[in-house]
Amino acid sequence: MRGSRHVLVTALLSGLSSGVMAADLRNPREVPPLPPAMTWTGFYVGGQAGYGWGVDTTKEFLTATMGYVGLKNRFEPDGLFGGVHAGANYQFGAFVAGLEGDIEFGRIDGGFVDPPAAPFNPGGRGRTEIDMQGSLRLRLGYAIGPALIYATGGLAIADIKSTYWNWPGTGESFSKTVTGFTVGGGVEYAFTSSLSARIEYRFTQFERIRNDSLIAFPGFTGTQEPRHHTIRAGVSYRF
Repeated sequence: MRGSRHVLVTALLSGLSSGVMAADLRNPREVPPLPPAMTWTGFYVGGQAGYGWGVDTTKEFLTATMGYVGLKNRFEPDGLFGGVHAGANYQFGAFVAGLEGDIEFGRIDGGFVDPPAAPFNPGGRGRTEIDMQGSLRLRLGYAIGPALIYATGGLAIADIKSTYWNWPGTGESFSKTVTGFTVGGGVEYAFTSSLSARIEYRFTQFERIRNDSLIAFPGFTGTQEPRHHTIRAGVSYRF
């Protein structure tokens, strides 16, 4: 009798064990999928804001001969700006290459005052400002985890308005769209697969500007050589 009970208990335990194993085979534990690998490849858009400062040297020439008359002054413009950017990246290994364009609006301005110094310097004052600037640039970077260290450079464009006054107070303004080059670099950090933030420095030099005066200083031509530094912070959303 005791032997029969022992055989029955053994059979029940064996059946339960087989049922549990079968249930485990029918419902294996699901392993959560690994998150996708971080990649900078794709299109993106974003916004940025920053501060710019620089030196813009103006020199005075005789319009008829473009002979330098020895007068030189410096605008020292600075100011804030903000804008939008868009671009595309392609990642190969740890390297990232891309193309980006931006447009920005603000007020980067500065001026000078030059008192009269007879007989050769009639004196005057001037002011220059940039209210729009943009660029189209290549980017080349190296990715370290979620961080991207990059260099950038390309074409720069800006609307520059300059105004000169003689000492009686007569003013004359010149507005021109100029081009140049811009180079720099920055660091971008990806918080998610879509959202990143950056900080960037760039140096920009625009073409020489020629302003032939007909009102404030008739017979004279002023030239400008705008060179600017900018630092900007921005955020981007990748598709």
